[in-house]
Amino acid sequence: MSLLDDVSIVVTPNGYKAGELYAVIPSDGAADMDVTRTTDATRVDENGLVADVLANVPRIDYTGGGCPHILAEPQRTNLITYSEDFSDSSWANSNISETISTVLSPDGTTYSYKLTNDSASGNHFVRDNSTVTSGVPYTLSVFIKKGTRDIVSIADGFNVNVLANFDLTNGTSTNVSATSSSIESLNNDWYKCIATITPTTTTLGLMIFSGIVYAGKDESGDFYVWGASLEQGSYATSYIPTSGSTVTRNQDIFTRDGISSLINSTEGVLFVEMAALRPAGANSEFIVISNGTYNDNSVYIQLRNGANQFAVWAYSGGVYQIAEIITLTDITDFNKIAIKWKLNDFEVVVNGSSVYSLATYTAPTGLDRIEFSRNGSANFYGKVKQLQVYKTALTDTQLAALTS
Repeated sequence: MSLLDDVSIVVTPNGYKAGELYAVIPSDGAADMDVTRTTDATRVDENGLVADVLANVPRIDYTGGGCPHILAEPQRTNLITYSEDFSDSSWANSNISETISTVLSPDGTTYSYKLTNDSASGNHFVRDNSTVTSGVPYTLSVFIKKGTRDIVSIADGFNVNVLANFDLTNGTSTNVSATSSSIESLNNDWYKCIATITPTTTTLGLMIFSGIVYAGKDESGDFYVWGASLEQGSYATSYIPTSGSTVTRNQDIFTRDGISSLINSTEGVLFVEMAALRPAGANSEFIVISNGTYNDNSVYIQLRNGANQFAVWAYSGGVYQIAEIITLTDITDFNKIAIKWKLNDFEVVVNGSSVYSLATYTAPTGLDRIEFSRNGSANFYGKVKQLQVYKTALTDTQLAALTS
């Protein structure tokens, strides 16, 4: 018997319209997820380009290449007021010139800026400073493409402190003084260069730093830039364009209620193939099946504040049944998680292996909704390739096949 004979809900990065993400199963729209994000946003499309997405439209994202995923992100604000115009007076510069190039930017529709070092001795950079809150993390990022120069740095524009170096030939980052740094490959040899820092002052800026010229060493050359961001948070999110002021992108919210006919409270399976946006959360991001009250009748996944950890919780009739913390190799990679519930038969299977089971379990009642949140708050932020719900408790062999 095929697994598809038992599945009642399948949601994948498939069809959508404003306010809805279509379920593959059932095909009548009964399980289509309601989507809310009251601002425009961006995604990486199937061509590897940064593309605009209108408000309330779900984002089918191809970051990293390969198969797409559903993208759910928190609210963020880009504090850089001219994210694409590096000639604006908000960008200070030293020993470097900015000219509009003929190289297409990562969105494929506009032109990037070419930054060219002069031959003067001293620092070579462009810099944008912003007012921030001391003692909380911020993430700086910018899209960079090599020209005649292929080593570029991101620095703290206020303290002129190099945070990370980026090799635009090999696509690698070297952390210098940032809390963390990374590099992401896009189409046409563009890279998103990222560094996170917790400032100790109330001023922080993105500095794109390209070396020092001194006797015996030539740091001349040029490279291309586009799409600069400075956002409060410990990791980078999708690009937020600005043109004259800061811009806020609201959070993505996914819910579907009134589907008790598609969820069997007595027994079933919740399966999610997902990746978190950061290695450690804040114990406040959830994917939930419930009766509308998470601590009444529910089965749910919680991203934890321990590195690479998630928890599985379950309630029945207001009585807590399960609270198990599970550690993954890397929670920011895609992991396949299946949770089976049935009277005296509860099990969690991850990537083909059983990681937890319980033989004294009382099933919930009244399950009728799925949320990428917990009662409308504590939203899940991450990437989802597929979500499935089964109305029967699958066998061990089926669970292993489903999650392998």
